[in-house]
Amino acid sequence: MRITLSIPDTVARRFQAVVPPRQRSRLVTQLLEGKLAELDDALAAACHAANRDKSLVREIEEWQSFEDGMEDD
Repeated sequence: MRITLSIPDTVARRFQAVVPPRQRSRLVTQLLEGKLAELDDALAAACHAANRDKSLVREIEEWQSFEDGMEDD
């Protein structure tokens, strides 16, 4: 898949100067995969922290106990 990104000129020039043309897509993919893994880990950690918060768990349980008058399929 091809995508278009906007990056600052200074970064683009450094990227083109340092990374050979045939290695650019691979490098960008590796950098994105690493950053996405970090973001996934951070999201999972936040979720685990929320699940350990007893007051938040009680509040969620209270909200989920309300009848909204809509039937589940």
